[in-house]
Amino acid sequence: MPAERLIESKAQKACRHCRLHKRRCDKRLPRCSRCSLCEYDDVASIEETEPDTKRLWSEPLAIKRDSCGLELTPAGEKQLLWIACQTQERHSDQADTKSLMSLVKDTLKYGGTSAEQVSDRYFATAHEWIPIVDEPKFRFNLRIIRENTDFYYDSLALLLLCMLLMNQQPCYHPNHTPNSAIYRTTRRLFSLLNTPTIVDTYSLARLQAGLLLSAYECGHGMAREASSTLASCFGLIRQLDMSAVQNKAANRHYDDVQEPIRRLCWATIVFLDRSIVLSCADNAAALLIPTREILPQDAVPYMNKDKYALMNTATKFRTRAYSALLIGEAIKAVHGDPESTECIEAERLLHDLVRQHAATSQGESYPVCEGVTMALSAVVSAYKNRARRTRSAAPDAKLDLDLKFAYNIVFEMCRVEGLIMGKRDTSLNRMCFSGLGCLYRAAVDLVEVYPKGASTEDVKQLRENLEWFSGHWKVADVLLQRLNRNVELRSKQVFPGFW
Repeated sequence: MPAERLIESKAQKACRHCRLHKRRCDKRLPRCSRCSLCEYDDVASIEETEPDTKRLWSEPLAIKRDSCGLELTPAGEKQLLWIACQTQERHSDQADTKSLMSLVKDTLKYGGTSAEQVSDRYFATAHEWIPIVDEPKFRFNLRIIRENTDFYYDSLALLLLCMLLMNQQPCYHPNHTPNSAIYRTTRRLFSLLNTPTIVDTYSLARLQAGLLLSAYECGHGMAREASSTLASCFGLIRQLDMSAVQNKAANRHYDDVQEPIRRLCWATIVFLDRSIVLSCADNAAALLIPTREILPQDAVPYMNKDKYALMNTATKFRTRAYSALLIGEAIKAVHGDPESTECIEAERLLHDLVRQHAATSQGESYPVCEGVTMALSAVVSAYKNRARRTRSAAPDAKLDLDLKFAYNIVFEMCRVEGLIMGKRDTSLNRMCFSGLGCLYRAAVDLVEVYPKGASTEDVKQLRENLEWFSGHWKVADVLLQRLNRNVELRSKQVFPGFW
């Protein structure tokens, strides 16, 4: 169709802005007097049919953004929060009350997706490195609620929204941030639904939703929010454990079918706790679980060779969580008195872990390993604190050697990652944020404290890596801002508290 005929045909229809606000466009192209800008899609009809939702809505609940997925409209945000508040009321089972699950399903349809598509993508991607949801059981529940959307499934609706958040990758649009309407609403829903009077059947789904929400916040550089959400999950899982103990005491034949998943949730709390602290750009986060004494017995067990025989997703995750647990305990010791026996032993443990990785690597190439990057981040953080203590004293030769040791390995890892990051096919994968987040936090800290200063080539490589990583997790943007600040201050030789 000729371009002039295409414009003429579209002039008879409403532009997106007018259609969203339920009004007619006055057809003065390319602008109309009602709109700030008329947008017409050349490949899709402007008058798209309304989604086949369970109920008719006067306004769209969500919009589909091709760059980064579904986003709530103000109407969708208002409806979700209103329904969540209604279901907390004593008489919320009135006939005209909509369930949160039915509203979430309608919202997904406005965003061009469905509950089945959201769960399919989650289990194909993020579930591989945070396997806390029982896939067969979740799919069974989805089949049950396909027709019956009773309000008691609110926790599953919340879990579905958190899966949606984990699926969405950020884009480079300046107004599309991780702190989106769908995130803010989901976080408020978690707070509203996480105040039950009793521990019910779906409390586990609320716990799983909270852990996914905390993972989303950690991956996008919202360390304070992630810590707060994780603390709520810690309280909820202790309630679930206590309820299970009481049920076993009341009935010796009680079968605690949720125990394996709860153990995975404990491992996730430990894993996220370490990830938040060791990837936090401003060192503002503190460990929620510093030592294993706080945990139930065997909550995060040591994985021996017999358990490795079944190397499935859950086993691999428990192994990573156990490594994170040990590193967290070392962090507590390292940040104490540097001359104490505990501190020396913890530092030796972290050094040995890094050296073992170096010894098993090919030549001088150190590929990224999650446990090692956590250890490096912890070690560099300890060196940074030690540099603060000794900044007014004589130069510390041992500290200089330690920093050089860490610098060589960290930036070699950055160079290796730079070589492979462009070759990765991540179109169908939601990569984990923890390993690279901890590595780049250590690198940014070294740019700040390394006595000789980071080389121009290493800073350039780190900046390129962070820019690429920001297309997956926005914690990279927070680290990139700190990197630029550190480079500027080092160039002016005005870095506070250091050389």
